[in-house]
Amino acid sequence: MQIFEKKKYIETEYEERHIENLNKANVPFVIKERREITSYVGLAYFIYSIILDCFVLVGIAWALLNLDKLL
Repeated sequence: MQIFEKKKYIETEYEERHIENLNKANVPFVIKERREITSYVGLAYFIYSIILDCFVLVGIAWALLNLDKLL
C-alpha cells in the first residue's frame, strides 16, 4: 500500500449523458452528492477565524506597545 501515491480524479456536474458515455466506455465511476452550502459555511468559518486571529494579534501588539502604561 502506497500512502503517498498521487491519484488523479475527474469531477464534473451530473448529467445523464455523462453516465451513459461512461457506461459505454466501461469506465468505473462513483456518484457522490455534495451540498453547496457546506462549501460556503466552511469558507465563512475560515474567514471568521482569520478575522478573530487578527483581533488577537492586534490586541497583543497594542499591549506590548503600551506596557509602560499597563505596569
